[in-house]
Amino acid sequence: MNGPLHFRCENVVRMSKTVNAYWLRLLDCERYDECDYGKHLLLNYPDGNNKVQLRNYSIAGRPEKGLIEIAVKRQPGRGVSASIHQSLTPNSMLIVDRVSGALTGKSLLRYRTVLMVSGGVGLTLPLGLARGLAALAEQGAGVPDVHLIVCVPQLDDLIYFTELLALQARHKWLTVATFVTQERVRTGISYLMSGRPDPAGLADSIAAPEAIVISGSGPFVVDWERKLLGTFPDAVILDQHRTDFDEAGPEKGAARHSDRLCTFSLADSNRLVTGSTDDTLLETLEANGVLVPNQCRMGVCGRCSVRLIDGDVESSSDIGLTELERERGCRLACCSRPVGRSITLDL
Repeated sequence: MNGPLHFRCENVVRMSKTVNAYWLRLLDCERYDECDYGKHLLLNYPDGNNKVQLRNYSIAGRPEKGLIEIAVKRQPGRGVSASIHQSLTPNSMLIVDRVSGALTGKSLLRYRTVLMVSGGVGLTLPLGLARGLAALAEQGAGVPDVHLIVCVPQLDDLIYFTELLALQARHKWLTVATFVTQERVRTGISYLMSGRPDPAGLADSIAAPEAIVISGSGPFVVDWERKLLGTFPDAVILDQHRTDFDEAGPEKGAARHSDRLCTFSLADSNRLVTGSTDDTLLETLEANGVLVPNQCRMGVCGRCSVRLIDGDVESSSDIGLTELERERGCRLACCSRPVGRSITLDL
C-alpha cells in the first residue's frame, strides 16, 4: 500500500442534467501511473448529513499528464453524489484512499473480441477502457475488436455521445450502438435506436466475444450477466474488482468464472451487487461501494459482523462474534466467502 492520493479539482463539466465530469489534478505526480484508464478511485466522502460513506468512481479519462477524469451522477436525496455535486468545485482538495481495480485497457489486449454493455452513468468504465485502447493503438499495439452497447433512458441522459462517435470514426476496431429505452428515436439512424437491446439477438449480429464487460446499476449488471452467459457461454465476464482474470486466458477463465459469480442481496437497502466466491464478503461489499465497519480484517475485532439471512457462506473464523450474534446467524465479513449463486445479507 502506498497510502492515500491527493487531488485538486481543476474543472467541472456539466455532461447532462444529472451528471458532472470532474477533472482532478494528482498532486502526488510520481504516482500518476497508478491512475490507469478503467481503474477506480476509492474514497470516503461525507453525504448531505455529514456521514462519511465509501464510494468508488471509475477513471474515465486522462485528459493530460497528471489529470484524471471521473463522472458522478447526482441521485435524489442527500447522499454522497449530491454532496459531491454541491461541494467538489474548482480548487477543492480531494483525498482518495486508494486506486484499485484490475480491469484496464492493457488487460484487454489478450483478447481478440470484447463486448461491452453499459447502463446510464455506468458508461464511464467502458469509455475509460475505450480511451485506453485508443491510446495503446496509437502506440502501435494490436487491440481487440470492441462492440459497445450503451443504454440510457432518455436522449437528455446521453453523455460522451459525440466523443464515442468520433472514436468509432477513427478506429475500425470499435463499433458503438446506443439505445434510448424510454423515448422514441426516429428511424434511419444506425447508431441511435429506440427500445431495449436483445441480448439473445446479439449472437446473430456480432462476432462471439471472448470477453464481456458490463457496468451500470446492480440489477442492470445482474440481468445482463445472466442473459449474456446464456448467449455466449464461452465468454469471460470481466469484473472491475477481480484481480485474477489477467492470469486466465479465455479458455481457462470461461470455464470457471460463471461458477464463481454470486449475487448479494442487501436487505437493508434492497440493493443487488455481484461478487466472486473467491472474495470475502467484505472485499465484495467494499469493491461495490458498500461501507462496512471494520478494523483488524482478521476475524478478531468483530466490527465487520453482518447477518446472513439466506444462502450459505464458509467462514474461517468466528472468534470475534458474541454468542448472541452467532445465534442470530451473523458472520464476520472479513473472513467469510459465499457458497453458491446467491446470498442475502442484513448489514
